Amino acid sequence: MNDIILGAKHIMDLNGFDHMLFLVALAAAFDLSKIWRMILLATAFTVGHSLTLFLAGMDLVRASRDWIEFLIPVSIMFMAIAATLGISLAVKDSKFNKATYAVTVFFGLIHGLGFSSFFRIAADRGEGIVMPLLKFNLGVEVGQIIILLMTLSIFSLGRSLGVKERSQQIFIGGLTLGLSTIMAIEKLPL
Repeated sequence: MNDIILGAKHIMDLNGFDHMLFLVALAAAFDLSKIWRMILLATAFTVGHSLTLFLAGMDLVRASRDWIEFLIPVSIMFMAIAATLGISLAVKDSKFNKATYAVTVFFGLIHGLGFSSFFRIAADRGEGIVMPLLKFNLGVEVGQIIILLMTLSIFSLGRSLGVKERSQQIFIGGLTLGLSTIMAIEKLPL
């Protein structure tokens, strides 16, 4: 149970709100009517996140922490730019969806490397990695769903008050782009 709580806290931690910011940028064109597609995208992110956590925990992959901490806000910037440019991730086009899921998995890989030292330590202690990782990622999914429900509820409220999808994309994209750019500058490896 502790690993599930740790996973949820990891996603919902206001001190390291990069995951929340990524989800908000990813959800810029969505509302509650598209919750299942959004959850599938969030799960694609978790798949990438899980893979690098596992590989790093098994000491099969290592990356410069400085570069990963820089690439995390860059991934948010990418999603924010897509939203600002009006690239809707909510479309049903199958080729576009495959690319969207692939990009989301890729960014999950990057974000997973940012927390990989935790699982490397667990593996070094002989605690095993598979069960803690599964529980942790269950917590990540629960945390993501909570964040998405809150975010999409706000977006749906905006839509009911007359906010257009395009206006929402521009506002959310601009806001997340600004915040993630500041984060990237602060984390720039020198």
